[in-house]
Amino acid sequence: MSSVLKSKRGESAVQFLDTARELEIYTIKTCARFPKRYMFLVTKGIVDLSRQIYNDVKAANSIYPTNAAEAQLRKNYILQANCALQSLLSQLDIAREFIRQNDANKPIKSAVYERWVELITTEAKLLAALKQSDKERYKNLT
Repeated sequence: MSSVLKSKRGESAVQFLDTARELEIYTIKTCARFPKRYMFLVTKGIVDLSRQIYNDVKAANSIYPTNAAEAQLRKNYILQANCALQSLLSQLDIAREFIRQNDANKPIKSAVYERWVELITTEAKLLAALKQSDKERYKNLT
């Protein structure tokens, strides 16, 4: 078994799955540190969105289109994941503002928030690339 030098490594074809999984894990770990009183107001929705993203990309990846309808179904899951990503970003912004305005809370550290945004941005780029590659790959299906 040979290994590839880190500088020579490329992006995996299924990196969007790994990133979505990492985003969900990071979200759960981070939300677990929020004050308990915000569980139903703030954090539950954030965790649910991250879970939806991972489930949607897993569902999209499980479809191997043999016709146009299956290709569209795969595309729909990718679009749903992207919509959930955008919603997650909005909800994180609201959570950050909500927690910052309450004097009793410690604000979300910038590094934590930046890592969250980095994961979301990376996943959005990966999904856009996946959508584009699927468009080329499945353009001749009927």
